[in-house]
Amino acid sequence: MADAPVGTEPAVVEEPASRAVVTPSAPATGTSSRWPLTVTALVLVILAVAGSWADVSDRGDMISLFTKIVVFGLAAMSLDLIVGYGGMVSLGHAAFFGLGSYTAGALAFHAVDDSTVFGIGGTEQALISWPLAMVSGALLGLLIGGLSLRTKGVYFIMATLAFNQMVFFLFNALEIYGGDDGVGIFSATRRIGPLDADDDATYFWVCFVVLVAAVIGLNFVIRSPFGRVLRGCHDNEGRMRALGYATYRYRLVAFALAASLAGLAGAMNVGDTQFLNPGPAHWTESGELLIMVIAGGLGSLIGGVIGAGVLLVLEELAIDYTDNVQFFIGAALLVVVLVAPRGVAGLVFRRHRNV
Repeated sequence: MADAPVGTEPAVVEEPASRAVVTPSAPATGTSSRWPLTVTALVLVILAVAGSWADVSDRGDMISLFTKIVVFGLAAMSLDLIVGYGGMVSLGHAAFFGLGSYTAGALAFHAVDDSTVFGIGGTEQALISWPLAMVSGALLGLLIGGLSLRTKGVYFIMATLAFNQMVFFLFNALEIYGGDDGVGIFSATRRIGPLDADDDATYFWVCFVVLVAAVIGLNFVIRSPFGRVLRGCHDNEGRMRALGYATYRYRLVAFALAASLAGLAGAMNVGDTQFLNPGPAHWTESGELLIMVIAGGLGSLIGGVIGAGVLLVLEELAIDYTDNVQFFIGAALLVVVLVAPRGVAGLVFRRHRNV
């Protein structure tokens, strides 16, 4: 039976009461339940302090980097929900990220252009475009997940990859938004209610608050009866079905929830870059998100944020010191995998097991 996700509590399925109690395998690290929460809080504090330092030091380049870490950390964390906890290895997560970008970006484009699409005007109000990005991501997640989850293993991976590329080429064909070249959207979705987040530092803090809310919400999800069933499906789906649980529905809901959060991250990303193009929806972005999750630590949630920080900081350093950026990043990630095969978060949990 497969190991439970790193840093999680032993999962005990409590509902429905009429069914037998299911206890998926305990984490191999033997980690105290308080350690994942402690590390999560520490990572968020470090990110907040780094953002404050960049703001006080007037380092706009660093503010942009930390905002990118927050955005991609949220996307990677949503992917970890289905990979680390649900055992659903997907190469289609960028489709939801890209859809979120196009949902918020298209609304901002039509607001700036004072035009309409299907008779509907645009808006730069994030309190409208971000929830719509989440809804569109969830709906696409239900569609893709509903079909892909009928397959297993490598066929599931290939199905999600195929859907991802279909979505990418759809965006690529939208000439109204610049097609493959994309289009600039200044001040896109940077109005959050009465708050005008045109300043990069202000936008960082808005995104950071969203990340904290997502971390708290997902921690409640994975510790809920729903989360225990999802982890039980990861450990032994056949056993869960034998106990009477509709595993397909649980996994589909988790898939849609992850897609929704990826859509939110995509909407935040277009607000950060102020540029709308199909690039974020390409399957290679799915691969990068998966690398972030693995490097940070599967099944730890905060590992997605850690992995995003590791990968994006490595990219920043590589650009400054070498022309062979991808080679440098590949070598550095290889070292990370060899030193911490369960990811950075897994390495920390292992060193503090049985505390």
